[in-house]
Amino acid sequence: MISYKKIFNGLIWFLFLSFLVLYFAQANGYYEDLNNKKSSLTEEKIKQFEKDVKNGKEIKVENYVVDIKKDYDNKISSFGLFTSKGLAQGFKWTMNKVFGEIENVMKE
Repeated sequence: MISYKKIFNGLIWFLFLSFLVLYFAQANGYYEDLNNKKSSLTEEKIKQFEKDVKNGKEIKVENYVVDIKKDYDNKISSFGLFTSKGLAQGFKWTMNKVFGEIENVMKE
């Protein structure tokens, strides 16, 4: 038989360990490093920027920042998004009905 106390303790430990991992990742500068990599300029772009400044061309940040976006869109992720939206709408509809009925009972 599954003990609710064991499930609760397991959940508490999971949340605590998740907190520790995120805390130490933040403390060690992991997220700052990721942000720096996203906005960093390559040597090639720096040279192009310097050349454009010398030539007096119009400077736009978009021309020099390296775009590191990855497209993770596939059929499985689209299906997951569709499913989660459907479940959210179903849950919202169910909760509205349940609480609507409770409200009607309390009005009487």
